[in-house]
Amino acid sequence: MALIGNSRIFSPYENQPLAVQQQEKCVKNIVFFGLRQHWLTFCRFPEFARYKYLIKFPRFIECPGTNCSVLLNYTKEPREIRNYDAVVFTNVYQWLTPAMWDWVHGNRTEGQKWVMITEESPLYSPGVQPPPKYENTTFDWFDSYKRDSDFVHPYGVFQPYGDVKPPEENLRKFLQPKKRLLAWMGSHCETLQWNRRQFVDDLAKMVPIDKYGKCGTEEVVWNNDDAIMAVLGKYKFYLSLENSCCDDYITEKFWRALYMGMVPVVVGAPLEHYNKFAPPNSFIHVDQFDSLTDLAVHLLELNGNDEKYLEYFKWRREGRLISFGQEDQYVRPLKNATHCEVLKKILRADPQDQRRLHYFGESWVGSCKVCGRKKWINSYMHPKNYSRQNEDIWA
Repeated sequence: MALIGNSRIFSPYENQPLAVQQQEKCVKNIVFFGLRQHWLTFCRFPEFARYKYLIKFPRFIECPGTNCSVLLNYTKEPREIRNYDAVVFTNVYQWLTPAMWDWVHGNRTEGQKWVMITEESPLYSPGVQPPPKYENTTFDWFDSYKRDSDFVHPYGVFQPYGDVKPPEENLRKFLQPKKRLLAWMGSHCETLQWNRRQFVDDLAKMVPIDKYGKCGTEEVVWNNDDAIMAVLGKYKFYLSLENSCCDDYITEKFWRALYMGMVPVVVGAPLEHYNKFAPPNSFIHVDQFDSLTDLAVHLLELNGNDEKYLEYFKWRREGRLISFGQEDQYVRPLKNATHCEVLKKILRADPQDQRRLHYFGESWVGSCKVCGRKKWINSYMHPKNYSRQNEDIWA
């Protein structure tokens, strides 16, 4: 039984033991423990009607390649998680209180798998972090952008063409609409780990930067690709500055810039991670320079040399981008395919394996150390005793 608003939704299996359910058909029962409230609004917007089915609970999900299906449900009541095969936690900010963690752990049943799903960095995922006493006894599986997750969902990938290539692309077309140098679009102005806004302000003293979004002078509709392209398509470079500097954390900011025909200037994951996952020679990383001045000089040199600038587009003849839009990534925890992956892992799992992992330990939180190896870029890191002006981490 699940709660949405003031109504209760009943599972067709509500009063049947799990064993009886599975004698009739192989069904695995998965429940969301809490949802982002904004999902319920977002999926009802007329322009996002294609996502409306995602907030229908309970719903059956048929999973190709298996003889089982998923019954997906949703609840806010700890006692209602009993006897589900898996419980899914997502980043419900400030909802899972210490008392709530006690209640939900008290209702966990034997063999039940707990799955954490988040597309954010650990610094921006406090809504799924258990209290210290539960840090090693909470999650079995982890679904994130990180490449060593149980379920890996990066924001984008580069796929080489191999032997079969399309007709060679004329790279000079990427020069024609470019009348401006450098743009930045930011919606969260006070970041937790480093002073992103100060970095932009300092660079703007050396090269012209046009700033958009809440942190700039002009708002752009975030969910309208045509509107974004109309604004950003005239720029040669884009500041792809992550809110967190963590291993593997390369978000839609980067992939969108490539898709729109700009060269991203990046701060975020280490240089070697971009080299490993991004198209070759497609970006400019701050760790490639000994100072902010050197970075500025490089941008100005490229601006005056078309041939050197176009070197950053040769990858387009070698492969293609597979990227996931901001909207799709946002609702990914709700998607049928996400839960079919959980189902397949349940079917393969050893019922006796009750391995619990401290995902907020060294392998995840510990991967968010510095924004580069060069001293100058790390001068923008906030001190450990940094106190935010705004209590909302999304400000």
